[in-house]
Amino acid sequence: MKSKKNIYARLGLLTKALFFLCIGVVTALEAFGLGGFKAGTSTLLNVIVKEEYGRAILILFAAGLFGYVFWRVYESIVDNENYGTSLNGLAQRIAFCFGGLVYAFIALNAIQVALQASGVYWFSSSDFQDFIHSDLGSVVVLGAAIGMLGGTCNEFYIAFSRIFTKTIHYDKIPDSFKKWALTFGIVGYASRGFTLGVAALLLLDAAFTNRDISSANKEAAFTYMQYNFGTFILGIIALGFIVYSFYVLVEVRYRKIFM
Repeated sequence: MKSKKNIYARLGLLTKALFFLCIGVVTALEAFGLGGFKAGTSTLLNVIVKEEYGRAILILFAAGLFGYVFWRVYESIVDNENYGTSLNGLAQRIAFCFGGLVYAFIALNAIQVALQASGVYWFSSSDFQDFIHSDLGSVVVLGAAIGMLGGTCNEFYIAFSRIFTKTIHYDKIPDSFKKWALTFGIVGYASRGFTLGVAALLLLDAAFTNRDISSANKEAAFTYMQYNFGTFILGIIALGFIVYSFYVLVEVRYRKIFM
């Protein structure tokens, strides 16, 4: 029987899958002229909060996503997968923790947007921009951009080495579905890597200019792709995000979670 921690971690994976599915679907609709919009995280959250029960949906989304955050941070500390304290092992554990904290920021952003709908504000965007354009903020942005470029390389490595199959119970997947799971993983991770790389380059540009930091998110990356590579390429990347969400759904059932 799975522990409550294990179930909460898988709920977090399910929430992550739905998140990428939403981004992929609405961006694909935009790309193929069927409505929709280029969905960065903030844009998506601000659209949801305007719907009926939008605030409740965002709070539930944040609660679910924290399950993913808890799992990633927990495994980086407890090391149930025995990565150890070697240089490579520590790097893996730090990556797990960093990945969790990224989604913690998204979850907190969802709560922030939900509270703003009630007139409650934790911080203003102008305060955030002032910090980003300070000397310390520029260093933070530069560090984040370099980290994102490293993440880009890692996404492509995961995709084309197929190492992601080692993190799931691949042998338990029905034979008729294994090739689909493999395809979902390769296409999904490659799409994430391409988008992350574009966002990292935009963030590097923001670090050395006075450009608004919002010009370096998923929405800006999608806009850049559409302008420079065409609507068709944007649509393909958006479909890649949908495919990635399918792979995360596979993880909900087959991911190795030692909790």
